[in-house]
Parts: sequence; C-alpha cells; structure tokens
Amino acid sequence: MNPMIRPSVASTPLIVWSAVVGLCALYLVPATVANWPAPAWLITIASVLFVAFVLLVLRWIAKVRRARTWDANAQRLWQQFEDARLTGGTTTAVTVLSVQEVQPTGAWVTINWDQFGYTQPAWIEGKGGTYWPGSVILIIPDPMQVHIGQPWPPTYRIAECDCRAIAPSQR
Repeated sequence: MNPMIRPSVASTPLIVWSAVVGLCALYLVPATVANWPAPAWLITIASVLFVAFVLLVLRWIAKVRRARTWDANAQRLWQQFEDARLTGGTTTAVTVLSVQEVQPTGAWVTINWDQFGYTQPAWIEGKGGTYWPGSVILIIPDPMQVHIGQPWPPTYRIAECDCRAIAPSQR
C-alpha cells in the first residue's frame, strides 16, 4: 500500500453492502422483536443481519480512523516540508510520478520538476524503498547537472544528501 496516497474511506461495495444490510437489519430486527416469540429461522436471519451490520459499522470506523491518521501524518510531513523549504536555501520540489525499479542503493524513477513542469527519468540515491509514486521531494538542485541555457541531462541524479524533505502530493 502506497503511504503517499490517502486511503479511501468509501468504496462502492462497502456502500452497497452497508445500505442493503442496514435496511434489512432495520426492518427484520424490530419485526423479530415485535413478533416474539418469532420462528427460529427469523431469529437466525435477524441475528446474522445484526452481526453483519455491526461488522460493517466497525469497518467504517476503521476506514475513517485510518484516513484521519493519514491526514494528520500528511499535515506533519507538509509542515516539515515547508520548514525545510524555508531554512534550506536554494531548493525545489520534484514529484515522483512512477518508480521503475527499486534497488538497495536507490531507485530509478520518473520525476516532474514542479516549478518547471518538466518530466524526466532520475536516479534517487539511498533508502530505495522510501520513494513512492505521489511523493513530493524537496531537493537541493545540483548545479553540476542543470545549467542555465543548456539542455536538461537525460537522467537526473538526486543524491541522498540533497533530499531535504518528503511529503505526499495530496494534502
């Protein structure tokens, strides 16, 4: 699971099952209680629907909690990102669009220079499993690779020491 993408709270199957089970439970549980002593089959169906309803409520609660935790973590990462940008001197943000290959010493990725709108392949050193699609990385641009008035290098190399902060592209 990509930690840089916000986990969804609602999905079509969860919404449909919640509506179906909720409506059935809303009808059958009170009907069973009102017709007491109810037949065994009605008690069994009402009990199963009630348990399914409780499980669906617990699933919704877990999904909402996970999304809230992700939101809090994203806010923290963006605060660190902004703090590093303000104190880091000359920096720029690049967004990891895709990861082609992860190796122990780094990763081959496709990046987009947010300030320039330029997309190119790159090698990011270190922490090979840290960079995910959707990551926004604050880097110190390497003046040996990017020159004013000259073409971009075919593959940009991002040294681990040039990475100042990372945050998800979604806020």
